[in-house]
Amino acid sequence: MIIWSDPTVQAAVINAAGTILATLIAAISASLIGKFIADRDKIKDNLNLAINDIAFLLAVEDEHCKVHRENTNQSSKLRIRQFAVDRGLSWSGKFTPGRAKTYLE
Repeated sequence: MIIWSDPTVQAAVINAAGTILATLIAAISASLIGKFIADRDKIKDNLNLAINDIAFLLAVEDEHCKVHRENTNQSSKLRIRQFAVDRGLSWSGKFTPGRAKTYLE
């Protein structure tokens, strides 16, 4: 172990260990940040997909109400929504057709 007693060798070993440690910290940090960004993008894509689905379902509801109005002279939209509320569902009203378009822009 005479080699380890040389201060130059000790300094080189400490320097190499520091370089390896710094590289590991940078790699782990980059991996965690990349995963965070990828997860955020996936959540954002899913949110946009959900908002598009809401806009589609609101358009379907509108067309359905038009058919009811043609056949019975009333849309029955509020009555049908009340049936949904009675089943335990709720409507926040946050994503109306106009607001859904705003969120997608």
